[in-house]
Amino acid sequence: MKNRNNYKLDIIPGVVLALFSLFYMSRIPGIKVFKGLGSTPLNNHFIPWLWGGSLLFLSLWLIVRGILKYRRLKAEGVISGEGSLFGALAEKREVIFSFIALIIYVAFMESVGFVIMTCIYVFVQILILTPVEKWAKNIVPALITAVITGCLLFYIFRSVLNVLLPVGMFGLGL
Repeated sequence: MKNRNNYKLDIIPGVVLALFSLFYMSRIPGIKVFKGLGSTPLNNHFIPWLWGGSLLFLSLWLIVRGILKYRRLKAEGVISGEGSLFGALAEKREVIFSFIALIIYVAFMESVGFVIMTCIYVFVQILILTPVEKWAKNIVPALITAVITGCLLFYIFRSVLNVLLPVGMFGLGL
């Protein structure tokens, strides 16, 4: 079964990442251009275009690699034409739930705040990556790890790196 779905592990993430990178790059023109002293042709659009373009290139590479694997496996007779492309997703619950958790984290960061959302995200991510039968004994360590991580990251970004982070509706500016 693993050999049959091997190509799906390239195609599915490739498609998801390609869609994400296209969405990301569609938002770049909305960034206000900071002219500064005007001494460089590069502006604050350059790095987002570089990251988005690189992600799109790599995701298209994954898709092509998956299609080539599929054709090779089909030619060798290892797989037949049947089967759903999304059948492999059922086996990868951690990947699906991690993407969902990350999307929720980013969506609510501005309104709820960095500290609270980071604590929630780290806690949920630990649970996602932990087998369900071990949740009972890992709840307290996961909660402690999440709170320490959220507060420590906020301190590092705010105090050491001088990066302004959203404090959210509770105004937790620690």
